Amino acid sequence: MGSDSDESGEIEPRKERARPHRRPPEDKHVRLEREKQALLSSLAGCDFTTTRTRVAAVLNMYPDSRNSDVSLALKFWETFQPDIYNPGGIRPRDLFRLERFHLIVRARAKIQNEYGLYQADEQVRRHRKQREEDIQEAVIQDTAPRRTVHVFADETGKTQKYVLVAAVWLLSGLAVFKLDDAIRKWKVRSNWGDREIHFSKFGRQDAEALRTLLDVVNDNREFLSFKVIAFEKARTGRSIEEVVRKLHEHMLVRGAIHEVENGRIDLPREVEMTVDEEQSLDPFTLAEMKQTVGASLQQLLGDALMIQDIRSVSSRHSPMIQLADLVAGAVNRRLNHMGDRGAKDDIADMVIERLALDLGEGDVPGLDATALFMV
Repeated sequence: MGSDSDESGEIEPRKERARPHRRPPEDKHVRLEREKQALLSSLAGCDFTTTRTRVAAVLNMYPDSRNSDVSLALKFWETFQPDIYNPGGIRPRDLFRLERFHLIVRARAKIQNEYGLYQADEQVRRHRKQREEDIQEAVIQDTAPRRTVHVFADETGKTQKYVLVAAVWLLSGLAVFKLDDAIRKWKVRSNWGDREIHFSKFGRQDAEALRTLLDVVNDNREFLSFKVIAFEKARTGRSIEEVVRKLHEHMLVRGAIHEVENGRIDLPREVEMTVDEEQSLDPFTLAEMKQTVGASLQQLLGDALMIQDIRSVSSRHSPMIQLADLVAGAVNRRLNHMGDRGAKDDIADMVIERLALDLGEGDVPGLDATALFMV
């Protein structure tokens, strides 16, 4: 019964079944670090599609929310569900539509306790439940957000006459959330769905969709600006990698000075920049850029404007990087296209005109020859 026999009647031992190969379990510390970096990338790219990333965004923007789950939940609802949340009083039926309090708390606990991010004050960490009552008045008061300028940049034209960097500047975290949400809703209404927004993907048949997208951007223009800096490669012996790096650095420094001088931002502030990970800036270059830009801002403005972080993320999950690509592609077409006009020129004209991009040439100290465009 437990074995097989051949024609001679001899018993053959049963062959053991091959066991499926199983991967060794992932080390807990490795898994948590991987999850932590994924969360930071989502946050840098403004991919707010998960509760965990949204909670991290609130903890990052409102430091006071790190000390109180009630404050955290209120700011979460106010930021991400403003059409439901009523600060004057939450109706019982709306409690079924708002993100569940315990899910917000669970995400906060994982972010703080397992990832070690956005920590509460030491006293709160020791006596969290007891401290909730002590900070009730602070929770009721409107907590101030971190004063952060968010920059999303993309590059193009590296094989053409002009290489350029375009950037979207958002002057507050709330402005980032609102524009990101508006673009995602536009995608749902349009025929773009889950497709990435790229200048190269737009054709004549997409003119109406592009027009409505630019309307969405202009409707959220109050705390939004664009910076484009271009360089004629023939006028330098530098490598293309060095040119791209310098363009990013000068765009950040001169762009920040431009915002301050025009009264669009007051000080003190922090700056965070996010770039497309598929471009030419590797982690070593990003770290060196942060040092260089930090030193330049320190020399010009002291500690009043500091570079907090420079990260790279996938453009697929970042509408802000995709918007920077759209601007970069349009200006690149205007600067570098030779020959007969086509549909792409009409698309470029639409982007430049509807976003009111002022393509005026200027000088940037430290570069051989530049055209600096700012809005």
